[in-house]
Amino acid sequence: MKRIIFTILTVLIAINLYAQRNVPGDYEIGFSVSGGLSALHFTTVNDNQSSPSFGYGFGWDVAVLFTEQWSLRTGLNMASYQASVIFDRQETRSHVTPKPQGLSDFSDPFYIIAKYSGYEERHEALYLRFPLMVQYRMAKYFYAAAGIQAGILTNGSYRIKSDGLVTEGYSEYTMQPYEGMHGFDNHLDVKSAKKPDFGFALSGAFETGVRWGFNNGMALYTGVFLDYCLNDVRKGNPKKESIVYNEEGKHTFNSILYSQNEEKPMTGKVQPLAVGLRLRLSMGFGK
Repeated sequence: MKRIIFTILTVLIAINLYAQRNVPGDYEIGFSVSGGLSALHFTTVNDNQSSPSFGYGFGWDVAVLFTEQWSLRTGLNMASYQASVIFDRQETRSHVTPKPQGLSDFSDPFYIIAKYSGYEERHEALYLRFPLMVQYRMAKYFYAAAGIQAGILTNGSYRIKSDGLVTEGYSEYTMQPYEGMHGFDNHLDVKSAKKPDFGFALSGAFETGVRWGFNNGMALYTGVFLDYCLNDVRKGNPKKESIVYNEEGKHTFNSILYSQNEEKPMTGKVQPLAVGLRLRLSMGFGK
């Protein structure tokens, strides 16, 4: 990550020196806002996909024109991602360690089986991103840009909610369930909230639209964009238990993004993506 930040800063300095030395006047400084559909995209083991929601972005950038058509653009921006996943019914099986009192002598694994109704997870993430884009202007008014964006998580959360939960214990030694004891019972209105453990995001980015130039050196860019993360942003492997047992029934819960069920991950890769509209107001300097 430090190398990426250093590289981006080096590019910024090089652009500034180039603008001052070689192409006086042919660079722009701009501010942008964007909005559209965004998601922390993932697929569950039963092929359910996360649902996108509204996401926003804003930032500033500097672009240097190498010719009348080609330019290099970089800067800083913030981007939000939101997503949700809902199950009418959800059942998980998690290891219990240590085992409940009176059952600790059993040598075989002991499980807590959780049966949810009306299960829902909502995820939010805010990323600080460093873009590096190559832009091409066509027929005076039209433009297209493509490149990469490196992002780091600045804030985020996920919330778990279930209308109902029934838990029971199961021992492979006795091969029988345990209900109404040791914290295995009915639980109503389950809620949990935590911060996600997300890391570095490297996204491919594309944007195209119309550039409206004005006589005072200002320009308004109106376009559509697509950002798609190329890597899994989760840190580590998703090997947590989806429900952490408590003998008093005060169980805690982990997101399906980090959990396994019967020793299999509950979701695939988590990849931020966004598509929408972007407005950029820029000011040209020099000539």
